[in-house]
Amino acid sequence: MRKTILALVGVTALLAGCGDKPAGTPMTNEEVKAEVEKVQLKPGQWESSFTLEDIDMPDMPGGGAQMEEQMKKMMTRTAIRYCVTPEEAANPGGKMFSGQDNKDCVYKGFNVSRGSVKGEISCKSQGGAMTAVMSGNYAPESYEMRMDMKTSGAADGADMHMKAKTTGKWVAADCAAT
Repeated sequence: MRKTILALVGVTALLAGCGDKPAGTPMTNEEVKAEVEKVQLKPGQWESSFTLEDIDMPDMPGGGAQMEEQMKKMMTRTAIRYCVTPEEAANPGGKMFSGQDNKDCVYKGFNVSRGSVKGEISCKSQGGAMTAVMSGNYAPESYEMRMDMKTSGAADGADMHMKAKTTGKWVAADCAAT
């Protein structure tokens, strides 16, 4: 489950739609890849931030408001810098969408159109389940993505609901220069 969450954070850091929960039947990996490949990001140095806006863990042993606030602080990141190579910019459906080949995940409603991206992913892992709805906006030099994720049936019986936002902007053409 932890790997799936990290993969989703990676997806949101490199993609971006807004709004309603996507509907539809499950999509094949090829269909998802075809949608993701429509995203056109400029290669070079990027800077992003990830904000955990809300987290609710009602059944977490030792949890409560204080733990939730600590998790928000711990998971929120500002000014993360990374390089998007020309190859990654030309093929965002490859390495950038790392969870795509997970046989325990189902993708629905992935759509990239006129600067917006949206999609839903549901995964089963270690006796639990996770569903995330992602939506945002992108341009060649910027993106903003929101994610609404719910997990249930984790090993300790704790459910979790979190909402997060990531933004990014292109900083420079040369990754080594910054």
